Amino acid sequence: MSTHTRKGGRGFMFVWGVPLLLGVLSVFGLLAALLGTGAWHWASWITLTILLVVIARYWVFPLKH
Repeated sequence: MSTHTRKGGRGFMFVWGVPLLLGVLSVFGLLAALLGTGAWHWASWITLTILLVVIARYWVFPLKH
C-alpha cells in the first residue's frame, strides 16, 4: 500500500492536484502582472486566461453525476 493512498480511498494528489495547480497558476499570474513588464505581462495574461477557460468550461458544461 502506498503512503499516498488508503484502503478504499483516493490519493492526496488525485483529490488536491488540480486545485493546487490552479492556485499556483493564479498566484503566478497575479505576481507576474504586478512585478514584471514585457514578457511577464504576457505570461500573466496566458496563465489567467487558462483559469478563465477552466471556469467557463465547468460553468457551461458542468459535471453530471
